[in-house]
Parts: sequence; structure tokens; C-alpha cells
Amino acid sequence: MADRSNKKRMLITGVSGLLGSNLAFFFKDHYDVVGVFHEHAVAMEGVVMARADLCSSAAVKALIVRHDPDIVIHCAAQANVDACEDDPKAAQRQNVRMTEHIVQALGGKRTKLVFISTDLVYGTSSRPHKEDEPLSPCNEYGRTKVLAEKAVLKRKNSLVLRTNFFGWSVGEKKSLGEWVIESLSRNDPIRGFTDVHFSALYTFDLANILDQCLKQNVSGVYNLGARTSLSKYTFLEKIASALGLDVSLINKISVDDSPLRAPRNKNTVLDVHKISSALGIVLPTAEDSLTNFVAHYRKGMHRVLTGREACYPQLDHIPYGRQWIDDDDIDAVVQVLKSPNLTQGPKVIEFEYALSQHVGAGYATVFNSGTSALHAACLAIGIGKGDEVITTPNTFVASANCVLYCGGTPVFADIETGTYNISPREIEKKITPRTKAVIPVHFAGQSCDMQRLQAVVRRKEAQYNTRIYILEDACHAAGSSYKGSPVGGCRFSDMAVFSFHPVKQMTTAEGGALLTNNKDIYRKACYFRSHGITGFPEELVDKQEGFEEVHGHGLMKKLWYYEQLHLGYNYRMTDIQCALGISQLRKLGMFQERRREIWNVYNRSFEKIKGARIPYERPDCDSNFHLYVLLIDFEGLGRTRTEVMLALKDKGIGTQVHYIPVYSHPFYSTYSSACVRDCPQMEKYYKKCLSLPLFPAMTDKDVNRVVAAVHEVLEGR
Repeated sequence: MADRSNKKRMLITGVSGLLGSNLAFFFKDHYDVVGVFHEHAVAMEGVVMARADLCSSAAVKALIVRHDPDIVIHCAAQANVDACEDDPKAAQRQNVRMTEHIVQALGGKRTKLVFISTDLVYGTSSRPHKEDEPLSPCNEYGRTKVLAEKAVLKRKNSLVLRTNFFGWSVGEKKSLGEWVIESLSRNDPIRGFTDVHFSALYTFDLANILDQCLKQNVSGVYNLGARTSLSKYTFLEKIASALGLDVSLINKISVDDSPLRAPRNKNTVLDVHKISSALGIVLPTAEDSLTNFVAHYRKGMHRVLTGREACYPQLDHIPYGRQWIDDDDIDAVVQVLKSPNLTQGPKVIEFEYALSQHVGAGYATVFNSGTSALHAACLAIGIGKGDEVITTPNTFVASANCVLYCGGTPVFADIETGTYNISPREIEKKITPRTKAVIPVHFAGQSCDMQRLQAVVRRKEAQYNTRIYILEDACHAAGSSYKGSPVGGCRFSDMAVFSFHPVKQMTTAEGGALLTNNKDIYRKACYFRSHGITGFPEELVDKQEGFEEVHGHGLMKKLWYYEQLHLGYNYRMTDIQCALGISQLRKLGMFQERRREIWNVYNRSFEKIKGARIPYERPDCDSNFHLYVLLIDFEGLGRTRTEVMLALKDKGIGTQVHYIPVYSHPFYSTYSSACVRDCPQMEKYYKKCLSLPLFPAMTDKDVNRVVAAVHEVLEGR
């Protein structure tokens, strides 16, 4: 046996199982962990793996001699309750005999033995079960666990934990939490028991409490569960709600009507006062554990444990932004590639419906890019020659180009000093009788002050007796909210446009969408997306040519017939892209949460840098943090922006400038010669802005690397 490190050695049996693998991951940085498996080999960085047949007394003795553990956590078991009922001898062998072998092999050693038992050792009491109540399990699994407990308790330095848990599986069998996520993500209906109540803990909460038991050298029998309970139906419902999955797919059922073969107790709630008192802690509630589980899911814990990359691609440098693509996304695309429809199929309709539901808009139309969606929006409201459209100079050129595509004239209004969004006050100055629309851009993901902007527009409409449309360029803002409403729901506008470019919040490779509550705008957008053509019977103009009498069917539209009603374009999105979009939309909440975490770290880290200004978030906004823009006094620093960007690039940190004022591009000089004088805040902002890396695939290590590099470059640390 190799020389010991300064860490204690922990041996965990059943490391290929759910709890064993989760405990190994939790403890590997604080102990020398040896993971024991039998048939299913696993790999985990920082954990030594050992194969052993625990049903063999000799193999167990050899295992203990070889590794000489300070702590043994015995998780290995036949935990399939129905399988135990079907084969009691196998259950005895795997649950009782293996435990007896471990007890015998440890003999008189001072090794701490922790035995993971179950809440199914208790009887049918309707109250939370206490450790000192009589044990009367109703199934074979519970009975074998009772026998195993007796073997363990023959040793003085032993701890029995009666528990129920959920977490992350490294094998094919999924925990209850994983099962609901996977099933509902596929839109599969599932069933939840309304009459079975339990107090399950998230495995990492369990591990944290177990760690405290080890540090305080607690021995004896203890219940270890959440301090509150839920029905299994409510458990499933809460996970689904937290992740934005369809709760209506969960059907209520009684356990009495289930196909389960082994008897089950309806009450397995644990009284945890004893362990709480012994450790001097308050245990988490069931809701706390679910919250932690969901947070880890959003960070990709389910993939970290299995050794699969959380997302693709893996890069050796940190760009300012990039997509998150994981195996769920890839699987969704592959399914479409195997299907009959690669484009104009059911996934387009499904994606459009999902988008409209997500933001609360009446209609959604997807396009092959955000630019195409902007163009279609301008066409739908009839922008043409002589019309003026007000927008911000702090944006990508597409926000203004879409006006020029239709023959209109873009007019630029200056930005606010806090949010860098277009200023409603400046919009008011620019509105004339020729103004046809206003295109506010939600820069960096933070919504413009839409309520104030709408009020300005309504006043000017009344003054000039004209109609002024409001088109939100929300290409940065998928997932953001304003005054409690999702951006894209068009609460204060006529339309909103999203972009799904790879650097945006979610991606379809290239793609975009137009959201509206106006059916007429929606129909026109659909025409422009696909050559201005329709095949809908009710929309055909030439009824005589389009219909014929068919024997046995009456008057029918000719199967091949369609009409071009408008001059349109081929701006369609494919089913392949929409399948990716549907998969990405499910992760949008997780993307936003991770971006906020990084944004908060940056703000804390950079707020005291001399000559730098961190971004500001309005209290009525909930941004998705598409960009992190630091304003830097380059002149005071004595370095140009180019020099700073190159210095960061040398450290593997990519940066970008968002944006060059649109009016300053040579092409726009014809349209906006006065804008440099009219937009002084934009000019000041442009001289200092620098976007730092911010995307959900960044690890904490990446974030710390950016922070260190920025401090070193700006402060010479």
C-alpha cells in the first residue's frame, strides 16, 4: 500500500450508484477517496477506483487490508424495491451478507463505519417516524436493511443513517429528480403519487450533513432527511415549475393504483430532531433541497459527474461571448435529421408556440436571422420612402439597416448615461410628423424604459394626429424582464424581435423571431418570410381558379394551388434550427442565472478600480446580462483601448467594443451628418466602452482568470 497523504482515507462502496458517486464527488477534495465498484466501472478525477465483489468475504478482507481506510461509507445495496421482492435471496445476499462481510473485515479497527439505511424500515404510522419506534417494514427491501443495521450496530464506532435522497446518477438508472426533468423535457406524460409523502434530501445536502457527523464523530442510529415533507406529486411539480417544464404533463395518481409489485408505505416522513440536536444545526427543508438541486442542474452538475463536458466547444482561450451547446441540444438536432422534415415541418410550429408562451405574446414568427425579423417587422407596418424611424446609435447596424431596406430614413437619438439605452427624452426631441416608428434597442439585455417611451410616443401621436409604431429590438434581451413582464410580450410595444445568433442568450446557429399581439402584423410577417406566398384557402384571391368541385368531397381547394399576394423573401428557419431553439429555450433560465452570477462577481471585483465604471441595472429591470461593458478612462490610464485589448488578448482574454456609433460608419454619413453633435452621450460612451467575456459556459476558474487579467492590465498588479 502506498504511503498515506495527510488526508484521512475514505472508502465508499457502491461508487457506481447514485449516492456513492455523489458522495465521492463531494468528499474527494477533503479526503483520499477510494471508490469501490463491482460490475460497472466508473472514472472520477481525484478518486481512486477499486473493483471488488463485496459478496465475497475474502475479497472484502483484501480490500480493507489494501486500503486501510479511516472511514468506510457503505452505500452498495440492491436498492430496487421490486427486485428485492421478486428475489428475496438475492436481496439478502446483497444487502445483508455484504454488510456483514464489511463488519467482519473491519474487526476491532477504529475505522468509522457509516451505513446508509432507508426510510422503508419503518411501519405504517401516520406521524413522522422517530428512531426509537418499533421497526416493521412492509417489504423485503426494508427487512433486509433492518438486518444489515443490526450487523453494523455490533460495532461501537458505527453510524446508521436512515434516509431518502435524490441527486445525480452516473449510470442508466435515474433518480426521481432526473427522471422528471428528462421525461418532461421530452414532453412525455408522467405520474406522481399524491398519497405518498416523504422527506428526501438532495445528495449534496446529505453529504454536507454527513461531513458534520464525521467531524463530530457521531455514532448510533439517526434519521437523515429534510425537516419538511412533500407528496411525490408535489415534489415533481416543484421541479417542473422551477425549470419551466410543463406541469400539466404530471398526472395525479394513488400509489394503490400503480403497477408497483412490492408494498409501499404511504408515509415515510422522517423526524429529524435527533440529528439536528446532536449536530446543533437546522436541517434544510424539502424546498431548500429542491432549490439546490435545480441550481446544480442549471450549472450542469449532471454532466460534470458523468465526466461529459458541460458544453461545447472547449476552448483554450476566453472569448467575449459564445454559445452553450450540450448533448441535449445535439440529440434534439439529430432527431430532426432522422425525421422526414428538415425544414417547414412541425418543429417550426412547436418553436413558435414555445416562444409565444414563454414571453406571453399572442403570436411568434421565426426567421433565419434577427436582421430578417427586423426587416419583416418594418415591412409589416408599411415603412417606406419619406418615413422616419428613430433608433439608437448604440447598436449593431441591423437596427438601422432594416429601415433603409424599406426606403425609410433612420434618425438617431442619444443614449442615457446609466443604462446606455436610448433616452425617451431624446426620442421626444426627434419625433416629427414624418415619424413612422421608434426602434428602441435593449442594449446588453437591459430593457429600455418602455413605459416612459410609450407615453412619449402616445403624446406625439396625439400632437401630430398620426400613428407611430414601437418595435422593440430585443435581440440582446431574450430572458430579460421589465416591470415584472418578460421582454418580448409587447406590453408597451407593437412588436419585438429576438436574435438567436451564437453569442446571444440562446442560439439556433443563425435565427430570429418576431413577437406581436397584432394578428395583422403577424400574418404580414408570415407572408414576407416565405416569398409573399399563401396556400390557405381563406386567403386566396382567385377563388374560381383555386377551388373545384370534387365528387364525394364538394368544393375543395386544389391541392397544388397557391398564390403570391405580396413581394416577399426567403427568410425561413429550418426544423433543424427550431429543434435546437426548443432545446435552448428550456435552458434560458439557467443561462440567465449563470450570467447574473458572473456579472455580480465582476461588479464586486471592478467597482474600486480607479478610472473604471461598472454597469448599472435599473430596479424595474431583470436583465439577462448579454454583455458586461466596463467603461475605462483610457486617457487617464495612459494606454489606448487597442493596447489594453492586446494586453488582455495575450493573457487569453477576448474583448470587444459594443458599439461603434452607427452614424459614424462611412455609409451612414449621408443620412446622419448632424448626429455627432446630437449624440454627445454616445460619443463619451464610445470612447470608454469595453466588453469583457460573459457567457454561461464560463467556469469559476475562467471568471477568476478574467478578473486577475483585468486587474493586472489596468492596475499593474
